[in-house]
Amino acid sequence: MELSVTFSEDALTEITIGKHGETAGISDAAFEKIPEAIIKNQSLAVDAISGATYSSQAILDAVADCVAQAGGDAEALCAVAVEGGEETENTVLADADVDVLVIGGGGAGLSAALSASQNGASVILVEKLSALGGNTFRCGGAFNTYDPDRQKDIPMTEALSSAVEKVLAHEDVSEEHAKLKAEVQEQWDEYKASGNTMLFDTPEWHALQSIDAGDYEGNVELVRAFTSNTLDTLNWLSDNGVEWTDQVSTVVGALWNRSHQPPNNSGADIIAALEKNARKSGVDIYLDSKAEELLMEDGRIVGAVITNSEGNEVTVKAAKGVIMATGGFSANVEMRVKYNEQWEDIGDSLKTNNSPGATGDGIVMGEAAGANLVGMGWIQLMPLNSVSGGGISGYVNSSLYCNKEGKRYVAEDERRDVLAAAALAQTDKLFYVVCDQKEAELRGLTQETLDYMVENGLVYSGDTIAELAESMGVPADALEQTVNEFNESVKAGKPDEFGRTTWENTIETGPFYAPSFSPAVHHTMGGLEINGNAEVLDADGNVIPGFYAAGEVTGGIHGTNRVGGNAVPDALCFGKIAGANAAKN
Repeated sequence: MELSVTFSEDALTEITIGKHGETAGISDAAFEKIPEAIIKNQSLAVDAISGATYSSQAILDAVADCVAQAGGDAEALCAVAVEGGEETENTVLADADVDVLVIGGGGAGLSAALSASQNGASVILVEKLSALGGNTFRCGGAFNTYDPDRQKDIPMTEALSSAVEKVLAHEDVSEEHAKLKAEVQEQWDEYKASGNTMLFDTPEWHALQSIDAGDYEGNVELVRAFTSNTLDTLNWLSDNGVEWTDQVSTVVGALWNRSHQPPNNSGADIIAALEKNARKSGVDIYLDSKAEELLMEDGRIVGAVITNSEGNEVTVKAAKGVIMATGGFSANVEMRVKYNEQWEDIGDSLKTNNSPGATGDGIVMGEAAGANLVGMGWIQLMPLNSVSGGGISGYVNSSLYCNKEGKRYVAEDERRDVLAAAALAQTDKLFYVVCDQKEAELRGLTQETLDYMVENGLVYSGDTIAELAESMGVPADALEQTVNEFNESVKAGKPDEFGRTTWENTIETGPFYAPSFSPAVHHTMGGLEINGNAEVLDADGNVIPGFYAAGEVTGGIHGTNRVGGNAVPDALCFGKIAGANAAKN
Protein backbone atom coordinates (compact mmCIF):
# COMPACT_ATOMS: atom_id res chain seq x y z
CA MET A 1 0.00 0.00 0.00
CA GLU A 2 1.25 3.47 -0.92
CA LEU A 3 0.16 6.21 1.48
CA SER A 4 1.12 9.82 2.08
CA VAL A 5 0.57 12.00 5.17
CA THR A 6 0.62 15.78 5.32
CA PHE A 7 1.63 17.46 8.61
CA SER A 8 1.49 20.91 10.13
CA GLU A 9 4.09 21.67 12.83
CA ASP A 10 2.02 19.93 15.50
CA ALA A 11 -0.65 17.79 13.78
CA LEU A 12 -1.53 15.30 11.07
CA THR A 13 -3.66 17.23 8.59
CA GLU A 14 -4.27 14.88 5.68
CA ILE A 15 -3.91 11.17 4.84
CA THR A 16 -4.06 10.07 1.21
CA ILE A 17 -4.10 6.42 0.14
CA GLY A 18 -2.55 5.80 -3.26
CA LYS A 19 -1.72 2.66 -5.18
CA HIS A 20 -2.59 -0.54 -3.31
CA GLY A 21 -3.37 -4.22 -3.74
CA GLU A 22 -6.29 -4.41 -1.32
CA THR A 23 -9.53 -6.09 -2.37
CA ALA A 24 -12.08 -3.55 -3.58
CA GLY A 25 -15.05 -3.33 -1.27
CA ILE A 26 -13.56 -5.29 1.60
CA SER A 27 -11.08 -2.49 2.25
CA ASP A 28 -13.50 0.37 1.55
CA ALA A 29 -14.66 0.83 5.14
CA ALA A 30 -11.07 0.90 6.39
CA PHE A 31 -10.01 3.39 3.70
CA GLU A 32 -12.88 5.69 4.65
CA LYS A 33 -12.93 5.41 8.44
CA ILE A 34 -9.33 4.81 9.61
CA PRO A 35 -7.73 7.97 8.13
CA GLU A 36 -10.74 10.03 9.32
CA ALA A 37 -10.40 8.65 12.86
CA ILE A 38 -6.63 9.22 12.94
CA ILE A 39 -7.03 12.88 11.88
CA LYS A 40 -9.96 13.50 14.23
CA ASN A 41 -8.24 12.03 17.30
CA GLN A 42 -4.61 12.79 16.33
CA SER A 43 -3.98 9.23 17.44
CA LEU A 44 -2.78 5.88 16.12
CA ALA A 45 -4.76 4.01 18.77
CA VAL A 46 -7.92 3.85 16.66
CA ASP A 47 -9.66 0.47 16.40
CA ALA A 48 -9.37 -1.65 13.28
CA ILE A 49 -12.52 -2.04 11.18
CA SER A 50 -14.24 -5.40 11.68
CA GLY A 51 -13.97 -7.41 8.48
CA ALA A 52 -11.06 -5.29 7.19
CA THR A 53 -8.47 -5.89 9.89
CA TYR A 54 -5.46 -6.28 7.58
CA SER A 55 -6.34 -3.18 5.55
CA SER A 56 -6.83 -1.21 8.78
CA GLN A 57 -3.48 -2.30 10.19
CA ALA A 58 -1.71 -1.54 6.92
CA ILE A 59 -2.99 2.04 7.08
CA LEU A 60 -1.96 2.44 10.70
CA ASP A 61 1.51 0.99 10.04
CA ALA A 62 2.00 3.19 6.99
CA VAL A 63 0.94 6.34 8.86
CA ALA A 64 3.30 5.43 11.73
CA ASP A 65 6.12 5.10 9.21
CA CYS A 66 5.29 8.51 7.74
CA VAL A 67 5.24 10.03 11.22
CA ALA A 68 8.71 8.64 11.86
CA GLN A 69 9.99 9.94 8.50
CA ALA A 70 8.66 13.41 9.41
CA GLY A 71 10.53 13.34 12.70
CA GLY A 72 7.47 12.74 14.87
CA ASP A 73 6.90 10.26 17.71
CA ALA A 74 4.72 7.38 16.49
CA GLU A 75 4.78 5.67 19.88
CA ALA A 76 3.41 8.77 21.52
CA LEU A 77 0.56 8.91 19.00
CA CYS A 78 -0.23 5.25 19.78
CA ALA A 79 -0.70 6.24 23.41
CA VAL A 80 -3.24 9.01 22.70
CA ALA A 81 -6.71 7.94 23.87
CA VAL A 82 -9.45 7.80 21.26
CA GLU A 83 -12.81 9.41 21.97
CA GLY A 84 -16.05 7.62 21.20
CA GLY A 85 -17.38 8.42 17.76
CA GLU A 86 -20.44 10.59 17.27
CA GLU A 87 -23.19 8.44 15.80
CA THR A 88 -25.29 9.90 13.02
CA GLU A 89 -29.05 9.54 12.77
CA ASN A 90 -30.35 5.98 12.20
CA THR A 91 -27.01 4.27 12.87
CA VAL A 92 -27.66 3.18 16.46
CA LEU A 93 -30.27 0.49 16.92
CA ALA A 94 -32.81 1.06 19.69
CA ASP A 95 -35.71 -1.04 20.94
CA ALA A 96 -38.00 -1.53 17.97
CA ASP A 97 -41.04 -3.30 16.56
CA VAL A 98 -40.98 -4.46 12.96
CA ASP A 99 -42.58 -7.04 10.66
CA VAL A 100 -39.39 -8.91 9.77
CA LEU A 101 -35.98 -8.96 11.46
CA VAL A 102 -33.05 -10.20 9.37
CA ILE A 103 -29.91 -11.22 11.26
CA GLY A 104 -26.83 -11.09 9.04
CA GLY A 105 -25.88 -8.73 6.20
CA GLY A 106 -24.32 -11.03 3.61
CA GLY A 107 -25.89 -12.20 0.37
CA ALA A 108 -28.54 -14.31 2.09
CA GLY A 109 -29.49 -11.58 4.55
CA LEU A 110 -29.66 -8.77 1.99
CA SER A 111 -31.68 -10.85 -0.47
CA ALA A 112 -34.05 -11.85 2.35
CA ALA A 113 -34.43 -8.23 3.48
CA LEU A 114 -35.06 -6.96 -0.06
CA SER A 115 -37.50 -9.77 -0.80
CA ALA A 116 -39.45 -9.20 2.43
CA SER A 117 -39.61 -5.45 1.79
CA GLN A 118 -40.74 -5.93 -1.80
CA ASN A 119 -43.52 -8.15 -0.45
CA GLY A 120 -44.84 -5.38 1.75
CA ALA A 121 -43.10 -5.96 5.11
CA SER A 122 -41.26 -3.45 7.26
CA VAL A 123 -37.72 -4.78 7.72
CA ILE A 124 -34.74 -4.26 10.02
CA LEU A 125 -31.42 -5.90 9.12
CA VAL A 126 -28.60 -6.14 11.67
CA GLU A 127 -24.97 -6.99 10.90
CA LYS A 128 -22.36 -7.50 13.62
CA LEU A 129 -19.42 -6.30 11.49
CA SER A 130 -18.74 -2.75 10.32
CA ALA A 131 -19.56 -3.55 6.71
CA LEU A 132 -22.10 -5.58 4.78
CA GLY A 133 -21.32 -8.48 2.48
CA GLY A 134 -20.12 -11.51 4.42
CA ASN A 135 -18.66 -14.29 2.30
CA THR A 136 -20.70 -13.27 -0.75
CA PHE A 137 -18.71 -10.03 -0.84
CA ARG A 138 -15.40 -11.92 -0.78
CA CYS A 139 -16.23 -14.54 -3.40
CA GLY A 140 -16.00 -14.45 -7.17
CA GLY A 141 -19.77 -14.25 -7.52
CA ALA A 142 -20.16 -17.59 -9.34
CA PHE A 143 -23.86 -18.45 -9.66
CA ASN A 144 -24.81 -21.88 -10.99
CA THR A 145 -28.05 -22.26 -12.89
CA TYR A 146 -29.32 -23.89 -16.04
CA ASP A 147 -29.85 -21.08 -18.56
CA PRO A 148 -31.00 -22.08 -22.06
CA ASP A 149 -30.23 -18.66 -23.54
CA ARG A 150 -26.64 -18.39 -22.30
CA GLN A 151 -25.85 -22.10 -22.68
CA LYS A 152 -27.12 -22.46 -26.25
CA ASP A 153 -23.68 -22.26 -27.88
CA ILE A 154 -21.81 -24.61 -25.52
CA PRO A 155 -21.11 -27.96 -27.23
CA MET A 156 -22.04 -31.27 -25.62
CA THR A 157 -18.82 -33.30 -25.85
CA GLU A 158 -18.30 -37.01 -25.52
CA ALA A 159 -16.62 -36.41 -22.18
CA LEU A 160 -19.63 -34.49 -20.83
CA SER A 161 -22.01 -37.18 -22.07
CA SER A 162 -20.02 -39.78 -20.19
CA ALA A 163 -20.42 -37.72 -17.01
CA VAL A 164 -24.22 -37.79 -17.37
CA GLU A 165 -24.23 -41.53 -17.98
CA LYS A 166 -22.05 -42.14 -14.94
CA VAL A 167 -24.39 -40.29 -12.54
CA LEU A 168 -27.48 -41.93 -14.05
CA ALA A 169 -25.89 -45.34 -13.53
CA HIS A 170 -25.67 -44.87 -9.76
CA GLU A 171 -27.87 -47.21 -7.76
CA ASP A 172 -30.98 -45.77 -6.13
CA VAL A 173 -30.35 -44.60 -2.58
CA SER A 174 -33.88 -43.48 -1.72
CA GLU A 175 -37.35 -43.19 -3.20
CA GLU A 176 -36.81 -39.46 -3.75
CA HIS A 177 -33.49 -40.06 -5.49
CA ALA A 178 -34.98 -42.76 -7.70
CA LYS A 179 -37.78 -40.39 -8.77
CA LEU A 180 -35.34 -37.59 -9.55
CA LYS A 181 -33.05 -39.92 -11.47
CA ALA A 182 -35.99 -41.23 -13.53
CA GLU A 183 -36.92 -37.67 -14.50
CA VAL A 184 -33.37 -36.91 -15.61
CA GLN A 185 -33.16 -40.19 -17.51
CA GLU A 186 -36.30 -39.26 -19.43
CA GLN A 187 -34.90 -35.81 -20.19
CA TRP A 188 -31.58 -37.32 -21.26
CA ASP A 189 -33.26 -39.83 -23.58
CA GLU A 190 -35.33 -37.06 -25.16
CA TYR A 191 -32.22 -34.93 -25.58
CA LYS A 192 -30.31 -37.73 -27.35
CA ALA A 193 -33.27 -38.53 -29.59
CA SER A 194 -33.56 -34.88 -30.62
CA GLY A 195 -30.10 -34.84 -32.22
CA ASN A 196 -29.20 -31.70 -30.25
CA THR A 197 -25.45 -31.15 -30.00
CA MET A 198 -25.52 -28.24 -27.54
CA LEU A 199 -25.07 -28.60 -23.77
CA PHE A 200 -27.63 -30.70 -21.91
CA ASP A 201 -28.90 -29.07 -18.72
CA THR A 202 -32.08 -28.89 -16.65
CA PRO A 203 -32.95 -27.99 -13.05
CA GLU A 204 -33.34 -31.72 -12.37
CA TRP A 205 -29.91 -32.58 -13.79
CA HIS A 206 -28.40 -29.78 -11.70
CA ALA A 207 -30.13 -31.26 -8.64
CA LEU A 208 -29.07 -34.84 -9.41
CA GLN A 209 -25.47 -33.81 -10.03
CA SER A 210 -25.41 -31.83 -6.77
CA ILE A 211 -26.82 -34.80 -4.84
CA ASP A 212 -24.20 -37.09 -6.40
CA ALA A 213 -21.38 -34.64 -5.59
CA GLY A 214 -22.52 -34.56 -1.96
CA ASP A 215 -22.33 -38.35 -1.68
CA TYR A 216 -26.13 -38.63 -1.49
CA GLU A 217 -26.21 -37.02 1.96
CA GLY A 218 -28.18 -33.96 0.79
CA ASN A 219 -31.93 -33.65 1.17
CA VAL A 220 -33.30 -34.35 -2.32
CA GLU A 221 -36.45 -32.26 -1.94
CA LEU A 222 -34.45 -29.34 -0.54
CA VAL A 223 -31.98 -29.54 -3.41
CA ARG A 224 -34.88 -29.63 -5.87
CA ALA A 225 -36.30 -26.48 -4.28
CA PHE A 226 -32.90 -24.88 -4.75
CA THR A 227 -32.21 -25.79 -8.38
CA SER A 228 -35.78 -25.11 -9.52
CA ASN A 229 -35.44 -21.51 -8.28
CA THR A 230 -31.97 -20.58 -9.53
CA LEU A 231 -32.92 -19.11 -12.91
CA ASP A 232 -35.83 -17.17 -11.44
CA THR A 233 -33.50 -15.78 -8.76
CA LEU A 234 -30.85 -14.89 -11.35
CA ASN A 235 -33.46 -12.91 -13.29
CA TRP A 236 -34.74 -11.28 -10.07
CA LEU A 237 -31.19 -10.18 -9.29
CA SER A 238 -30.88 -8.76 -12.81
CA ASP A 239 -34.10 -6.82 -12.26
CA ASN A 240 -32.50 -5.41 -9.11
CA GLY A 241 -29.35 -4.19 -10.77
CA VAL A 242 -26.97 -7.18 -10.79
CA GLU A 243 -25.20 -7.56 -14.12
CA TRP A 244 -24.07 -10.92 -15.52
CA THR A 245 -21.71 -11.72 -18.37
CA ASP A 246 -23.13 -13.67 -21.30
CA GLN A 247 -20.39 -16.28 -20.98
CA VAL A 248 -21.16 -19.40 -18.95
CA SER A 249 -18.28 -21.66 -17.85
CA THR A 250 -17.23 -23.99 -15.03
CA VAL A 251 -15.72 -22.52 -11.87
CA VAL A 252 -13.52 -24.76 -9.76
CA GLY A 253 -15.57 -27.65 -8.37
CA ALA A 254 -18.70 -26.70 -10.35
CA LEU A 255 -18.65 -29.89 -12.48
CA TRP A 256 -20.75 -28.41 -15.32
CA ASN A 257 -20.86 -25.41 -17.66
CA ARG A 258 -23.52 -23.46 -15.76
CA SER A 259 -21.47 -20.92 -13.76
CA HIS A 260 -22.55 -17.30 -14.28
CA GLN A 261 -20.54 -14.36 -12.94
CA PRO A 262 -20.74 -10.55 -12.71
CA PRO A 263 -18.49 -8.65 -15.16
CA ASN A 264 -15.85 -8.02 -12.47
CA ASN A 265 -15.88 -11.65 -11.25
CA SER A 266 -16.75 -10.34 -7.80
CA GLY A 267 -19.56 -10.98 -5.37
CA ALA A 268 -19.07 -7.35 -4.28
CA ASP A 269 -21.13 -6.34 -7.32
CA ILE A 270 -24.02 -8.50 -6.07
CA ILE A 271 -23.83 -7.04 -2.57
CA ALA A 272 -23.69 -3.46 -3.89
CA ALA A 273 -26.85 -3.94 -5.95
CA LEU A 274 -28.72 -5.71 -3.13
CA GLU A 275 -27.76 -3.05 -0.56
CA LYS A 276 -28.74 -0.20 -2.86
CA ASN A 277 -32.15 -1.68 -3.60
CA ALA A 278 -32.77 -2.81 -0.01
CA ARG A 279 -32.18 0.72 1.29
CA LYS A 280 -34.25 2.16 -1.56
CA SER A 281 -37.05 -0.25 -0.66
CA GLY A 282 -37.06 1.00 2.93
CA VAL A 283 -34.99 -1.61 4.77
CA ASP A 284 -33.35 -0.18 7.90
CA ILE A 285 -29.77 -1.47 8.15
CA TYR A 286 -27.69 -1.35 11.33
CA LEU A 287 -23.97 -2.21 11.37
CA ASP A 288 -21.86 -3.16 14.40
CA SER A 289 -25.04 -4.67 15.84
CA LYS A 290 -24.69 -8.24 17.08
CA ALA A 291 -27.64 -10.53 17.74
CA GLU A 292 -27.15 -12.36 21.04
CA GLU A 293 -30.32 -14.39 21.62
CA LEU A 294 -33.60 -15.24 19.94
CA LEU A 295 -36.83 -14.41 21.74
CA MET A 296 -39.56 -17.03 21.90
CA GLU A 297 -43.15 -16.69 23.11
CA ASP A 298 -45.62 -19.59 23.13
CA GLY A 299 -43.36 -21.66 20.88
CA ARG A 300 -42.92 -18.90 18.29
CA ILE A 301 -39.81 -16.84 17.49
CA VAL A 302 -40.82 -13.21 18.02
CA GLY A 303 -37.57 -11.27 17.89
CA ALA A 304 -34.04 -11.04 19.24
CA VAL A 305 -31.84 -9.38 21.83
CA ILE A 306 -29.12 -7.37 20.08
CA THR A 307 -26.02 -5.51 21.26
CA ASN A 308 -26.01 -2.27 19.30
CA SER A 309 -23.06 -0.20 18.08
CA GLU A 310 -22.79 1.61 21.42
CA GLY A 311 -22.56 -1.67 23.35
CA ASN A 312 -26.08 -1.53 24.76
CA GLU A 313 -28.53 -4.42 24.70
CA VAL A 314 -31.79 -3.66 22.88
CA THR A 315 -34.79 -5.74 21.86
CA VAL A 316 -36.28 -5.96 18.39
CA LYS A 317 -39.72 -7.57 18.18
CA ALA A 318 -40.65 -9.08 14.79
CA ALA A 319 -44.38 -9.58 14.27
CA LYS A 320 -44.06 -11.78 11.16
CA GLY A 321 -40.72 -13.51 11.50
CA VAL A 322 -36.99 -13.60 12.13
CA ILE A 323 -34.66 -14.66 9.31
CA MET A 324 -31.28 -16.07 10.34
CA ALA A 325 -28.57 -15.40 7.75
CA THR A 326 -25.35 -15.27 9.76
CA GLY A 327 -23.27 -17.66 7.64
CA GLY A 328 -21.26 -20.71 8.67
CA PHE A 329 -18.47 -21.34 11.17
CA SER A 330 -15.28 -21.55 9.09
CA ALA A 331 -13.68 -18.75 11.16
CA ASN A 332 -14.42 -20.54 14.45
CA VAL A 333 -11.56 -23.01 14.96
CA GLU A 334 -13.03 -24.45 18.16
CA MET A 335 -16.33 -25.16 16.44
CA ARG A 336 -14.59 -26.66 13.40
CA VAL A 337 -12.66 -29.08 15.58
CA LYS A 338 -15.75 -29.96 17.61
CA TYR A 339 -17.83 -31.03 14.62
CA ASN A 340 -15.24 -32.20 12.07
CA GLU A 341 -15.80 -35.73 10.71
CA GLN A 342 -13.91 -35.35 7.47
CA TRP A 343 -10.32 -34.12 7.83
CA GLU A 344 -7.34 -35.31 9.82
CA ASP A 345 -6.59 -31.78 11.01
CA ILE A 346 -9.03 -28.89 10.73
CA GLY A 347 -7.50 -26.73 13.47
CA ASP A 348 -5.12 -23.77 13.47
CA SER A 349 -2.85 -25.41 10.89
CA LEU A 350 -5.39 -24.49 8.21
CA LYS A 351 -6.33 -20.90 7.49
CA THR A 352 -9.77 -19.81 6.32
CA ASN A 353 -10.54 -17.44 3.45
CA ASN A 354 -13.93 -16.63 4.98
CA SER A 355 -15.19 -13.43 6.53
CA PRO A 356 -14.08 -13.07 10.17
CA GLY A 357 -17.80 -12.94 10.96
CA ALA A 358 -18.29 -16.60 10.04
CA THR A 359 -18.20 -17.84 13.63
CA GLY A 360 -21.40 -19.89 13.80
CA ASP A 361 -23.42 -17.42 15.90
CA GLY A 362 -26.70 -18.16 14.15
CA ILE A 363 -26.26 -21.91 14.53
CA VAL A 364 -25.71 -21.51 18.26
CA MET A 365 -28.69 -19.19 18.66
CA GLY A 366 -30.88 -21.42 16.54
CA GLU A 367 -29.98 -24.58 18.44
CA ALA A 368 -30.73 -22.83 21.73
CA ALA A 369 -34.19 -22.04 20.34
CA GLY A 370 -34.84 -25.70 19.51
CA ALA A 371 -33.67 -25.89 15.90
CA ASN A 372 -32.34 -29.18 14.56
CA LEU A 373 -28.78 -29.26 13.21
CA VAL A 374 -27.85 -31.35 10.17
CA GLY A 375 -24.58 -32.12 8.36
CA MET A 376 -22.36 -30.39 10.91
CA GLY A 377 -19.43 -32.76 10.38
CA TRP A 378 -18.85 -31.83 6.74
CA ILE A 379 -16.40 -28.96 6.23
CA GLN A 380 -15.14 -27.98 2.80
CA LEU A 381 -11.63 -26.86 1.95
CA MET A 382 -11.17 -24.48 -0.97
CA PRO A 383 -8.19 -25.66 -3.05
CA LEU A 384 -7.68 -22.21 -4.57
CA ASN A 385 -6.46 -20.23 -1.58
CA SER A 386 -3.75 -18.03 -3.03
CA VAL A 387 -0.26 -18.34 -1.58
CA SER A 388 1.48 -16.03 -4.05
CA GLY A 389 -1.29 -13.47 -3.58
CA GLY A 390 -2.78 -13.30 -7.07
CA GLY A 391 -4.93 -15.27 -9.46
CA ILE A 392 -6.28 -15.30 -13.00
CA SER A 393 -9.71 -16.87 -12.51
CA GLY A 394 -11.56 -19.67 -10.75
CA TYR A 395 -12.51 -21.31 -14.02
CA VAL A 396 -11.03 -24.70 -14.88
CA ASN A 397 -12.00 -24.90 -18.56
CA SER A 398 -8.62 -23.82 -19.94
CA SER A 399 -6.20 -24.20 -17.02
CA LEU A 400 -4.10 -27.00 -15.55
CA TYR A 401 -2.93 -27.70 -12.00
CA CYS A 402 0.65 -28.80 -11.46
CA ASN A 403 2.78 -29.47 -8.39
CA LYS A 404 6.31 -28.29 -7.54
CA GLU A 405 7.63 -31.09 -9.73
CA GLY A 406 5.89 -29.53 -12.74
CA LYS A 407 3.40 -32.38 -13.14
CA ARG A 408 -0.38 -32.62 -13.12
CA TYR A 409 -1.77 -34.76 -10.29
CA VAL A 410 -5.60 -34.47 -10.44
CA ALA A 411 -8.57 -33.84 -12.75
CA GLU A 412 -9.01 -30.08 -12.42
CA ASP A 413 -12.80 -30.34 -12.87
CA GLU A 414 -13.18 -32.67 -9.87
CA ARG A 415 -15.11 -32.00 -6.67
CA ARG A 416 -13.57 -29.52 -4.27
CA ASP A 417 -12.97 -32.09 -1.55
CA VAL A 418 -11.10 -34.28 -4.05
CA LEU A 419 -9.07 -31.30 -5.28
CA ALA A 420 -8.23 -30.24 -1.72
CA ALA A 421 -7.20 -33.72 -0.61
CA ALA A 422 -5.02 -34.11 -3.71
CA ALA A 423 -3.37 -30.72 -3.09
CA LEU A 424 -2.62 -31.56 0.53
CA ALA A 425 -0.75 -34.64 -0.69
CA GLN A 426 1.66 -32.58 -2.85
CA THR A 427 5.07 -31.24 -1.80
CA ASP A 428 4.58 -28.42 0.72
CA LYS A 429 0.81 -28.76 0.13
CA LEU A 430 1.36 -26.34 -2.76
CA PHE A 431 0.28 -26.27 -6.40
CA TYR A 432 0.15 -23.88 -9.37
CA VAL A 433 -2.64 -23.03 -11.82
CA VAL A 434 -1.11 -22.61 -15.27
CA CYS A 435 -2.85 -20.69 -18.07
CA ASP A 436 -1.97 -18.44 -20.98
CA GLN A 437 -2.60 -14.89 -22.20
CA LYS A 438 -5.68 -15.95 -24.09
CA GLU A 439 -7.31 -17.34 -20.94
CA ALA A 440 -6.39 -14.25 -18.89
CA GLU A 441 -7.99 -11.95 -21.45
CA LEU A 442 -11.03 -14.22 -21.73
CA ARG A 443 -11.59 -13.81 -17.98
CA GLY A 444 -11.61 -10.03 -18.29
CA LEU A 445 -8.20 -9.16 -16.81
CA THR A 446 -6.61 -6.03 -18.23
CA GLN A 447 -2.93 -6.03 -19.15
CA GLU A 448 -2.39 -3.40 -16.46
CA THR A 449 -3.77 -5.79 -13.82
CA LEU A 450 -1.70 -8.70 -15.13
CA ASP A 451 1.47 -6.59 -15.20
CA TYR A 452 0.79 -5.34 -11.66
CA MET A 453 0.45 -8.91 -10.35
CA VAL A 454 3.60 -10.05 -12.12
CA GLU A 455 5.66 -7.02 -11.01
CA ASN A 456 4.62 -7.51 -7.38
CA GLY A 457 5.25 -11.26 -7.31
CA LEU A 458 1.57 -12.17 -7.02
CA VAL A 459 1.69 -14.28 -10.19
CA TYR A 460 4.59 -16.06 -11.90
CA SER A 461 5.01 -15.38 -15.62
CA GLY A 462 7.12 -16.19 -18.65
CA ASP A 463 7.03 -15.60 -22.40
CA THR A 464 7.64 -19.32 -22.88
CA ILE A 465 6.73 -22.34 -20.78
CA ALA A 466 10.44 -22.76 -19.98
CA GLU A 467 10.65 -19.18 -18.73
CA LEU A 468 7.47 -19.68 -16.72
CA ALA A 469 8.99 -22.80 -15.15
CA GLU A 470 12.10 -20.85 -14.17
CA SER A 471 9.93 -18.16 -12.58
CA MET A 472 7.97 -20.81 -10.66
CA GLY A 473 11.07 -22.75 -9.66
CA VAL A 474 9.90 -26.04 -11.22
CA PRO A 475 11.71 -28.29 -13.76
CA ALA A 476 11.25 -26.80 -17.23
CA ASP A 477 11.29 -30.11 -19.09
CA ALA A 478 8.59 -31.54 -16.83
CA LEU A 479 6.33 -28.50 -17.19
CA GLU A 480 6.79 -28.39 -20.97
CA GLN A 481 5.79 -32.05 -21.20
CA THR A 482 2.83 -31.46 -18.90
CA VAL A 483 1.53 -28.56 -21.00
CA ASN A 484 2.02 -30.50 -24.25
CA GLU A 485 0.07 -33.47 -22.89
CA PHE A 486 -2.66 -31.15 -21.62
CA ASN A 487 -3.02 -29.54 -25.04
CA GLU A 488 -3.35 -32.94 -26.69
CA SER A 489 -6.14 -33.83 -24.26
CA VAL A 490 -7.94 -30.55 -25.05
CA LYS A 491 -7.83 -31.41 -28.75
CA ALA A 492 -9.09 -34.94 -28.12
CA GLY A 493 -11.98 -33.72 -25.94
CA LYS A 494 -12.22 -37.04 -24.12
CA PRO A 495 -11.63 -38.05 -20.49
CA ASP A 496 -7.89 -38.17 -19.82
CA GLU A 497 -5.84 -40.35 -17.46
CA PHE A 498 -7.11 -38.38 -14.45
CA GLY A 499 -10.73 -38.56 -15.59
CA ARG A 500 -11.07 -34.88 -16.55
CA THR A 501 -14.06 -34.18 -18.83
CA THR A 502 -14.20 -30.36 -19.07
CA TRP A 503 -12.09 -28.91 -21.88
CA GLU A 504 -12.10 -25.60 -23.73
CA ASN A 505 -8.83 -24.02 -24.97
CA THR A 506 -5.22 -25.11 -25.21
CA ILE A 507 -2.40 -23.36 -23.33
CA GLU A 508 -0.32 -22.01 -26.23
CA THR A 509 -0.52 -18.20 -26.37
CA GLY A 510 2.22 -16.47 -24.39
CA PRO A 511 2.88 -14.90 -22.01
CA PHE A 512 2.01 -17.69 -19.61
CA TYR A 513 0.88 -17.24 -15.99
CA ALA A 514 0.85 -19.33 -12.80
CA PRO A 515 -0.18 -18.18 -9.32
CA SER A 516 0.39 -20.63 -6.45
CA PHE A 517 -2.23 -22.03 -4.08
CA SER A 518 -2.77 -24.17 -1.00
CA PRO A 519 -6.12 -25.29 0.49
CA ALA A 520 -7.99 -23.29 3.17
CA VAL A 521 -11.19 -23.83 5.13
CA HIS A 522 -13.89 -22.45 2.88
CA HIS A 523 -17.42 -23.67 3.59
CA THR A 524 -19.28 -25.48 6.36
CA MET A 525 -22.04 -27.64 4.89
CA GLY A 526 -23.94 -28.15 8.15
CA GLY A 527 -26.33 -25.90 10.03
CA LEU A 528 -29.98 -25.27 10.83
CA GLU A 529 -32.37 -27.68 9.16
CA ILE A 530 -34.91 -25.97 6.89
CA ASN A 531 -37.61 -27.02 4.44
CA GLY A 532 -38.21 -25.76 0.91
CA ASN A 533 -40.00 -22.70 2.30
CA ALA A 534 -36.85 -21.72 4.24
CA GLU A 535 -38.66 -22.45 7.51
CA VAL A 536 -36.47 -23.77 10.34
CA LEU A 537 -37.34 -27.22 11.68
CA ASP A 538 -37.00 -28.70 15.14
CA ALA A 539 -35.63 -32.15 16.02
CA ASP A 540 -39.04 -33.75 15.28
CA GLY A 541 -39.22 -32.21 11.82
CA ASN A 542 -41.81 -29.61 12.80
CA VAL A 543 -41.68 -25.99 11.67
CA ILE A 544 -40.66 -23.50 14.36
CA PRO A 545 -43.22 -20.71 13.80
CA GLY A 546 -41.76 -17.34 12.90
CA PHE A 547 -38.28 -18.71 12.26
CA TYR A 548 -36.63 -18.75 8.82
CA ALA A 549 -33.04 -19.23 7.67
CA ALA A 550 -30.99 -18.95 4.48
CA GLY A 551 -27.41 -19.35 3.32
CA GLU A 552 -24.49 -21.08 4.99
CA VAL A 553 -26.16 -21.01 8.42
CA THR A 554 -28.39 -23.81 7.09
CA GLY A 555 -27.58 -27.47 6.42
CA GLY A 556 -28.98 -30.34 4.37
CA ILE A 557 -28.45 -28.99 0.87
CA HIS A 558 -24.85 -29.78 -0.03
CA GLY A 559 -24.30 -33.12 1.70
CA THR A 560 -20.64 -33.92 2.25
CA ASN A 561 -19.34 -31.57 -0.44
CA ARG A 562 -20.62 -28.28 -1.83
CA VAL A 563 -20.48 -27.95 -5.60
CA GLY A 564 -18.46 -24.90 -6.66
CA GLY A 565 -20.78 -22.10 -7.73
CA ASN A 566 -23.72 -23.46 -5.70
CA ALA A 567 -23.16 -21.36 -2.55
CA VAL A 568 -24.18 -17.96 -3.95
CA PRO A 569 -27.42 -19.19 -5.57
CA ASP A 570 -28.17 -21.26 -2.45
CA ALA A 571 -27.88 -18.15 -0.25
CA LEU A 572 -29.76 -15.85 -2.60
CA CYS A 573 -32.49 -18.31 -3.64
CA PHE A 574 -33.39 -19.22 -0.08
CA GLY A 575 -32.91 -15.63 1.04
CA LYS A 576 -35.48 -14.56 -1.53
CA ILE A 577 -37.80 -17.40 -0.49
CA ALA A 578 -37.39 -16.66 3.23
CA GLY A 579 -38.12 -12.97 2.76
CA ALA A 580 -41.24 -13.57 0.72
CA ASN A 581 -42.63 -16.20 3.08
CA ALA A 582 -41.89 -14.22 6.23
CA ALA A 583 -43.60 -11.14 4.77
CA LYS A 584 -46.72 -13.14 3.97
CA ASN A 585 -46.83 -14.83 7.39
